[in-house]
Amino acid sequence: VSLMEEQIKPRVNLPPLLVGLHERHPEKLHYIGVSFGLTQHLYNFWRKHNFVPFYIGQIPSAITGEHTCMMLKPLDNDEIEYKGKGPGGFFEPFYQDFRHRFIRLLCSTFRSFSPALALSVLDPKISFSEQEMQVGASTESISRGKRLLLSPYDMQRLESYTKNLADYHLILDLVPSLAHLYFDEMVPTSLSYSQAAILLCMGLQNHDIDHVEAELKQLGRQQVLALFSKVVKKLHGQLHKAAAKEIESTLPRLKQISMQPHGTSVDEDLKNAAKEVTEKMNESLQSMLNPEDLQQYAIEGREADFEEALQNGDRKISKSGLISVKGGVKKREKGKKEKKERKHIKRKGNASGDTQTKKKKSRI
Repeated sequence: VSLMEEQIKPRVNLPPLLVGLHERHPEKLHYIGVSFGLTQHLYNFWRKHNFVPFYIGQIPSAITGEHTCMMLKPLDNDEIEYKGKGPGGFFEPFYQDFRHRFIRLLCSTFRSFSPALALSVLDPKISFSEQEMQVGASTESISRGKRLLLSPYDMQRLESYTKNLADYHLILDLVPSLAHLYFDEMVPTSLSYSQAAILLCMGLQNHDIDHVEAELKQLGRQQVLALFSKVVKKLHGQLHKAAAKEIESTLPRLKQISMQPHGTSVDEDLKNAAKEVTEKMNESLQSMLNPEDLQQYAIEGREADFEEALQNGDRKISKSGLISVKGGVKKREKGKKEKKERKHIKRKGNASGDTQTKKKKSRI
């Protein structure tokens, strides 16, 4: 119906604009937020109730001089799926991004924050298990791609400081890198609260020893330097392990031999070997017992000759019990052939000797 043809009249059965709370189901909430001027006491209060920071204003208030802080508390909700772990729940990725940005701004915008407040906001992991410490730092703590975070010369300077061969001024340029690696949880090393505060002041906020001594009033200058030396020793130990792992990964290694079981068992292998040995022994015995070779040892006499020799009482039998019988014709023929061959060889030898003597005479 066009506007020209429409007839304006009151509608019926329209839903009410306002509904009582007892008639309306509550909406599903994903999180609860709070905003306040950042102070140590207020932050600790909201943090105890599992609120997580996600924003801190960089410009302080002109009236109170405080930075605006916003914190969120994630609520259990079936509409959001998140499989990660962390105090922020499904808000954990945003919280980690906030931590990285806050660490970078500690050297400039948030440089005036006290160590206690900065550590409360960062909430770093300062205690690690023995298993995590044995695994050590990853190779990314030394280099990221082709970029070296700590060169071999830097590691040598750190080693010199840990051995009390150099002053702490020699490694001040490396402290920010060490602090970033530690607070990013890339170097698993357990530190005390005082050691973490000193590392934060000198590494992230770029303060000197005098400022650290003023902030940590219960510690003197020598105590601050002693704690700082312990921190550097612990971090250097973990980084040295990571460097050793990286060097070891580039070295050549032997190929791993895959040991697979044989197709035949040990008993079958022994049986097959025994068969081969017996076959070789039988072949050698057969070659030794060849009848053609044994024919030369055959006795060629007839049985009648043996009977005649035994019946002949005139002949005396020797003590050894041996009886002599005349051999056959074959042996005689063989003997004649051997004699002829010997005579033929002698004749050849004489003929060659005569020719040699004739040659000598002709020369003379």
